[in-house]
Amino acid sequence: MTTFYAHRGASTMCPENTMAAFRQALREKADGIEIDVQLSKDGEAVVIHDETVDRTTDGTGAVKDMTVLELKQLDAGSWYNQACKEETIPLLEEVLKWISRTDLKLNIELKTDREPYPGIEQVVIDAVKRHELKERVVLSSFNLETLRRVREISQSVSIAVLVWDNVDGIVKCARHLGADAIHARPGFMHTAESLRAEAAGLPIRLYTINEPEDLKGIAPGFIDAVFTDSPARLRRALGGAVGTEVAVSILE
Repeated sequence: MTTFYAHRGASTMCPENTMAAFRQALREKADGIEIDVQLSKDGEAVVIHDETVDRTTDGTGAVKDMTVLELKQLDAGSWYNQACKEETIPLLEEVLKWISRTDLKLNIELKTDREPYPGIEQVVIDAVKRHELKERVVLSSFNLETLRRVREISQSVSIAVLVWDNVDGIVKCARHLGADAIHARPGFMHTAESLRAEAAGLPIRLYTINEPEDLKGIAPGFIDAVFTDSPARLRRALGGAVGTEVAVSILE
């Protein structure tokens, strides 16, 4: 049964990677949420996609050069809609505390493909353990060295290899790392590596799927999960509930 992850929250309806987007994902009966994590200047895990704050806040500058206090003062919602002007950049701790009160799964992407963020793996794993969410969390990254460090720290936390275009040999890499899944674009399903993944028992999760046409020519049975900006809309478009519903309560 295919699982629906809300990509950066329900980011069609709300500003991405904000608590509003996460609450909306719960309303839309997503099975899980995908978030992006970077480190602040003072070593705190913060939830934002870009390495700079320029695109999704009213500030400018690199996340790594700003303290949590500075980051929290930024408006992370007005760029999307003035009604969201009270939204701020969430701390990972905030998200974990909130999600622990739901049944949602959580995919945490470690954004180390451009910035190294030394120590981010330990910071994130420690936070997940504090909130006793290890069974519901998967850590993903494009950076294979990051995933290697995650596996060194914890043999039990779930990890997934993120793939862009260069997929040759990725199944071998995933197995070597002890990864539990591969996260890829739909085109991956038309490569020999997808068959190798199936043979190796590696689940495949596809991003970012917003239209049924994105899955054209792909047998649903081969897809473990999809990441989508609009969980409710995609579920309807695909013909009803094909994922596991979560209990809906508006957890403010």
